This record gives sequence, structure tokens and C-alpha cells, in this order.
Amino acid sequence: MHISLRHHSDRVALSMGNPNRISLAYSEDPRAVAKRLPRRADDEPKNVLVLGANGFVGMHMLRELLGDTRVATVYALVRRKGDKSGEDRIARQLRKYKMELPDTGKLSVLEGSYLEPAMGLAPADYDKLLTDVDVVIDAAGATTHDYPYARYRQEKVLPTLRLAEFCLRKRFKTLHVIGSVGSEVYQQWRDFYRNSFFYTGYSRMKWVVKHIALRANRDGVPIHIYQAPFALGGPSTGFKDPGMEYSFWNMISHILQLGMVWNSEVTSPVVAGDVLARSVVANALSNAPRVISYPVTPVTTQEIAERFDLKLVPWPVFRRELIRQHRFRLGQIDWSKPVASIRRGRQQSRFVSSLFPPSFHTLLNNIHTAAANPTTVRVDADLPSIDVMENNARRIRKLSRYLPEEALLVPVPVPVHASVPAPVPVPEPVPVGAV
Repeated sequence: MHISLRHHSDRVALSMGNPNRISLAYSEDPRAVAKRLPRRADDEPKNVLVLGANGFVGMHMLRELLGDTRVATVYALVRRKGDKSGEDRIARQLRKYKMELPDTGKLSVLEGSYLEPAMGLAPADYDKLLTDVDVVIDAAGATTHDYPYARYRQEKVLPTLRLAEFCLRKRFKTLHVIGSVGSEVYQQWRDFYRNSFFYTGYSRMKWVVKHIALRANRDGVPIHIYQAPFALGGPSTGFKDPGMEYSFWNMISHILQLGMVWNSEVTSPVVAGDVLARSVVANALSNAPRVISYPVTPVTTQEIAERFDLKLVPWPVFRRELIRQHRFRLGQIDWSKPVASIRRGRQQSRFVSSLFPPSFHTLLNNIHTAAANPTTVRVDADLPSIDVMENNARRIRKLSRYLPEEALLVPVPVPVHASVPAPVPVPEPVPVGAV
């Protein structure tokens, strides 16, 4: 079974702003292939392969899957890095976020990469995955916005097609890809020609992956897409997340320093990492998973203003004041290193302007409208999103100094939905051939 993009149709779709231009070619009819492949009964426990298990979202997927009685085995595919094994890299991330996994004996850590032929595994191990796995959760991929679409095409778009092929070989498997609600900024032709932080090769890649998934699913390929928002720290990490690595927290930093936020009915998309994982796993393990989901627990600017003691102002007023305060001035020049300091100052000014472009309210409205799609599942959150946001902000040093002192942290709740054994660090991996 081979799946390919016809005549660079992804690039044509991007140039025309038309997802209907995306066209896929199949060596066989996907529906016929899927029909003849063996599959487990609906009530049988499933074996799940997780890609990107050492990432922030991937760790939450592992935790949710290992505690789910509907799962028999969890395979975690992680690249070896230098002298750090796959188990070492997962353990390091768990320590970083003070997170633990339930010791259920179901975890098998494999060293490889979905970007390599046969996932970089020995033939016997790869064949074991082909014949044993029922569900693939793809939480891997780049987290930076710095590269052009051509690079992301090689690192994510084309590999997604290879994963779809994997799911239609030897055993029927469903593929669940973590996309980005940020790709919803592209709604009109002119959106593809805007120039700001939100309109980049990264966002274009996410838009293409979304529409490839929708196109392929209509053709009979068992692929499902999750338009995820910013995944913040939840109770399982003590409300700790990647922090200032996120553009979201950089934006909140500027809002807090300014002491104001724009007044709007349009919400901002966030979700706690454990809530996101629970939503994805619930859909992935269901007997009839939906094609596209928006696991978003939105927060309003009114909630942000009230919780952080900010002034609500119209969007034009907010942006004008923000740009005024971050305009590059001669006083910022370090005369011992004038060229370097001028370059840094101008870059910072352009970055702030790019984070809050003139079209910002429009793009947020596009995301808000998509996430409010009535056909998507309701997300069962443990806490209001504004509580999650505040708890995270108070654990980020750069932000905590701007927060009202009298506000109290929300106590970490004990999730009532989970009943798992006492957590321990990453268990010893189970050899693939022994499962």
C-alpha cells in the first residue's frame, strides 16, 4: 500500500488557499485494503504505539494510556540521543516536569524514529509492530516556528503519509495525529500571504496535515486529526509546562507588563496537558472515533483581566500602546556594541509586533469559531481554564512578579476519573519480542 501527494498538490493548495486542491494517489483502494486486514474485536484490549513519547504532550499520553484498562501494551518510540537511551530521555522529561507514570508493566520503550525507514528498528521489531499494534498516536514533531514549509514538508507532511501506510499493513490500525488549532488562521486566500509569527511554514504544515487527514479519511484511510491548542501544565505536573518556550506565555508576559488586555468576546485556545491526553485517548480507543476534534478549553480576556487585575481596553488601544512601549529607541543602544545592540533592539520590536499583528483579532476569531464547532466533543476539564492558566503563570518566574499578590493558588485536585496503581518512575522496558 503506497500513498502519495499528486503533483505537489499541497504546494498548489497553499498557493491558491484552497484545501480542495490537495489530491492523494493510492496504489490500492484504501477501503478494500482495510476490509481484508485483521483487527481486534471492539471489546478486546488494544496495543498502542506512541510517537514523541518524550515530549510534553507525549508524556501525558503515556500516563493516560498506561492507566487505561482498555490498553494491553504501550509501545513508545523515542530516538536515542548521544549516550542517552530512549528510557533515559523519557525519565529526564518526567523529572523535569515532576511527573510519574503508573507502574502497570505495559510500557515497552523502543529506540527509533518514524522519519527513518522501518522506523529505524530491527526487522523483527518492526514486523512485531506491524502485526501487533492497533492504534498509533502521533504526538511527535517540531515545536519551533523558525523554518520554511519545505523543511516541515519533509519532517511532518510526507512522514504522515508513511504512517498512514503503516496503518494499512498486516493489521488494521487507526492513526491519530496531534495537529494545531493554530492552523485555523488560514480561512481566506489572503491569509496565506500575511507575514507575522502566526503565518509561518509551521502553521502552513499544520494546515496541510489537517486537510490531508480529512481528505484521506474520506477515501477510507483510518486517520484522525486533533486540532490541539497551547497545552499548559495541569495537576499531574504540578502546573508546570515548557513556560517561556511557548509563544503563549510570551504574549501573556507582554500583556501583564502593559497592565491591560483587549476587550473581546473572542476566546484564546488553551487546555491542560492531562485534559488533552484524556480527550485524545478517549477518542482513539472508541469503537467509532471521530475524524476531527478540537480539544480546547477556551479562556476569555474578561477572565484574564479579572484574575490578573488588568484594564480592559479596545483592541486598537491595546496594540497602539504595546507598539509604542516596544518601539526601538536610541536610548537602548549599547555604545560599546552599537551594531549588535541595534540589531537586537529592532528584532525585539519586530517580534512583539509579529506576536500581535494588525490581523490578530481576526485570526483569533478564526480559531475561536473553529474550536466552537458544535460537532466536536465536549472536553471534560478538571478545572476552569483560567485557574489552570493562573497556576502555571505563578510557577513561571518571569510572570509571577507581575501577578497580584493577594491571589491564591488553586489547590491541586485529585482527579476523580483516574484509578491507577501507585505511580513510580519509568518502568523497565518490555522487549518487543516478549509481548
